[in-house]
Amino acid sequence: MEYLFRIIDSSTSIFRRHQFFLWSQGELQGLLPHGMLICVFDEGSGQSISIEKFSRTEIGEIMFSELCRPDGGIVFRVMSAWSAGRNRPFLVCPNNLNGITYKHFANDLKRGNLERVAAHGMFDANGRTSSLFAFTQISGALTERHAYFLELLTPHMHMALVRMLFHERHHRPGTMVEKSRKLITDRETEVLRYVQMGKSNLEIGSLLKISPLTVKNHIQKILRKLNVNNRAHAVAKAMALKITL
Repeated sequence: MEYLFRIIDSSTSIFRRHQFFLWSQGELQGLLPHGMLICVFDEGSGQSISIEKFSRTEIGEIMFSELCRPDGGIVFRVMSAWSAGRNRPFLVCPNNLNGITYKHFANDLKRGNLERVAAHGMFDANGRTSSLFAFTQISGALTERHAYFLELLTPHMHMALVRMLFHERHHRPGTMVEKSRKLITDRETEVLRYVQMGKSNLEIGSLLKISPLTVKNHIQKILRKLNVNNRAHAVAKAMALKITL
């Protein structure tokens, strides 16, 4: 209960994208371990739906776009199934009691390397879905305990996402952002993008046709320039400054 309270308490301090990233890929992992979190937010009133991805694993933009297709992509199918289930947490797992549900999604899960999905969301007073949070790439079996954690945490995830989107829409980038962006060279930006995908120095070197030692030197320079201590913090700060987006 103390750990749960700390997670909820820290969610109230989220206003920026890198903070949401660190929270979802850090503290939340203790209760809902996952590789990728997909957040859907629908403001209604004719506004476009926002789909946000927070991931420690690599997924290509083409594949992600396929997952999020409005006409049959697994994200919208999960959202539809969740809504039809009277807004209860929705678990897609081979060992679920309702094996029929898993069969409906099995091909998409394998094709997208999603393994299992645990999803829950928020709805408005008219019963319209306003947000959905889909935890994917879950290695272990899903149980009612995961559903319970989803029910406890989803309202706080919803508010954290709303604050993040509000801040991004109303925040005016200042000169510090531009200055920080110029600090990173094109090559360092390339390296940082691969770090964000979870690649090792050896893998990055192979992709960029440079030695692992050169990759290490680039990363050390990036850490110094961004004034951070490790790779995860460098990725989070780069996201906040929109360096790797």
